[in-house]
Amino acid sequence: MRTYFVCPAPPCPNGKLHLGHIGGVYLLADIFVRFQRMTGHRAYYITGSDEHGTHTLETARKLGRSFSEVAEQYVHQILECLRAVQITPDVFVRTSSAAHKENALAIFRELQVAGYVDVRQGVQLYCEHCDELVTDSLATGRCPACSSPCDSNLCENCGLAVQHDTIRDARHVTCGRNLALRPIRQAVFDMPGLARQLHEAIGESAWPEPIRAKACAWLHREVRGLPMTRHFRHGVEVEQPDSLIGQTLLTWFEGLWCFDTGIREQCARSGLDANATLHDQNSELLFFMGQDNRFYYTLGVAGALLARGYPIPKNHSVQDFYKLEGEKFSTSRDHALWADEVAREVGPNVLRYALARVAKPFGTDANHFDLDGLISAASRIRVWEDALRRYAESARTVESSELSPNFRRFAEDYAEAVTALRFWDALDIIDRYFELAGFAHAKGRTWNAAQISLFLSLLYPVVPELAMGYGQRYFGGAWRPSLETSAVAAQPKASVSFPRFSTPIPASFASEYNKRFRKEQIWQS
Repeated sequence: MRTYFVCPAPPCPNGKLHLGHIGGVYLLADIFVRFQRMTGHRAYYITGSDEHGTHTLETARKLGRSFSEVAEQYVHQILECLRAVQITPDVFVRTSSAAHKENALAIFRELQVAGYVDVRQGVQLYCEHCDELVTDSLATGRCPACSSPCDSNLCENCGLAVQHDTIRDARHVTCGRNLALRPIRQAVFDMPGLARQLHEAIGESAWPEPIRAKACAWLHREVRGLPMTRHFRHGVEVEQPDSLIGQTLLTWFEGLWCFDTGIREQCARSGLDANATLHDQNSELLFFMGQDNRFYYTLGVAGALLARGYPIPKNHSVQDFYKLEGEKFSTSRDHALWADEVAREVGPNVLRYALARVAKPFGTDANHFDLDGLISAASRIRVWEDALRRYAESARTVESSELSPNFRRFAEDYAEAVTALRFWDALDIIDRYFELAGFAHAKGRTWNAAQISLFLSLLYPVVPELAMGYGQRYFGGAWRPSLETSAVAAQPKASVSFPRFSTPIPASFASEYNKRFRKEQIWQS
C-alpha cells in the first residue's frame, strides 16, 4: 500500500471557481485520488484557501467591504463550487486559521535554523500618492524577461517570479500612478545555496519533461534569493528577528504551505506520524496547478522541502490556462462560467467528463472549452448509458469468465496513464475499451460480468456517480470499482428502469451561452 498526498494549489478567495479552475486543477486531482483509492492505496486530497493575497484586498476595496468579510464569503462559495462537481477535500486548510499560522511560522523557523533564510537589504514598491508599500497584484507592469503584462510578483505568460527591482513600468492598481522603490530589510530564501542539490533532485524526479526542463533553466539563469517577507498587513506576521517585526510571509511561500498544514492534520486524524510518513519511500507527494503556479511550486515549495530534509514532490500536474471560446477564462472580464451554476444546468457527470476531456499535455496550449465540447460530452455519456441498458435488457445468458489478455491490458495501460498524470490518454483508453467490447452492438449476446465491471471501474474516477449507479444496480449494493478484473462474479442482471445520469444540454443554457460568448457568430449567421 502506498500513501498519496494530492495537493491542488489553494485558490484565492476573491471570487467563485470557474470552469478553468475546476478543469485544470481540482477535477484532475480528484480523478487521481479516486483512482488510487480504487486500486487499494491511501490517497488524501488536501488543499485550502490562500486568504492573505492581494487579490482579496483588491476585491474588498472595489466592494467597499472588509478584507475578512470578503474572504469569508468566497471561501464558502469556493467550497460550494467544489461540492457541485462532487469534489470533497479530505482537508481544506484556511490559511487564516491559528493552526496554519503556527505551522507556517514553524516552517519558517526550520528554514532559518537550516541556514537557508537570510535577512538582507531589499526594496519594495511604494506609492507616494497613497503612501502605501505595495506588493503582488497591487502593482502591475511588464515582465523583465518577456515584456508581457504582469504583476509585481509573477508573470503569468512565462511563469517567471518577478522581483520589485526588475519589473518595468510599475503602476499602482489602486490609483494608477507610477511606483517608486523604497529600501526595506526582508527575509530572503537562499536559492543559490540549494541550486545544485535541487537540480539533482529534479533530474531524478518523475516530473513531466517540459516542467523539469523549465525548472532547471530557471535554476541556471535566475538563481537568486527569493524574497519571503514584505510589508503587507494581511497574513502571517513574522515574529523574529526584530528587523522583520511587522512584516508578513509572502503568500507564495506561506499560502502554498497549506499542503504541509493539511498533511499534518490528516496524519493526526489517521494516527500517523507526519514526518515519518513524508520520509517513507512508499509515500508520494503530488501537486496540481495551473501554469501560473509552476515557478514557486517547482522551486520555492520543492526547495523549502529539500532544505528541511524532505523529498521533493514525486510529480506535478501542470495545465495550460483553460480557454473559453478561444480566450483565457477571466473573472475580471466576466469571461467565465461558474462551476456551481453550470453543474446545476447540465449535471455533474456531464460537466466532469467535459472538463476532463479538455486537459492536454502542458505546453500544447490546447485546453479549449466550448459549448460544442459540452454537447459532445453529454452525447458520449448518453451513448454509454444507452449501450449499458440495451446490453442488460437483451443479453440472453450471463457468464463470469475472466477477461482475455487484451482486455486486461486495457486496465494496465489505464493505470499507467493515470499514475503518470496523463489523463487524456486514460480517457482515450476508455473509448477504445468501449469499442473493443462492442457494448453498443451487444444485442442478444452473452452478458459478460467482468467486462461490464471493468468498464464501469474505468469510468469511476471521472464520472463516479454514474459508475456507482450502474455498478450497484447490476452487481448489487456491495459492488465497488476495481481493476482486479477477476473479482466480479456473475449475478442476474437487474432492471434498468432508473433515472439516467445524463440529459441533453438545456436549450436555455445553450441560448444564454451563445448570447454571452458567441455574439459575433450569431450576428454573422
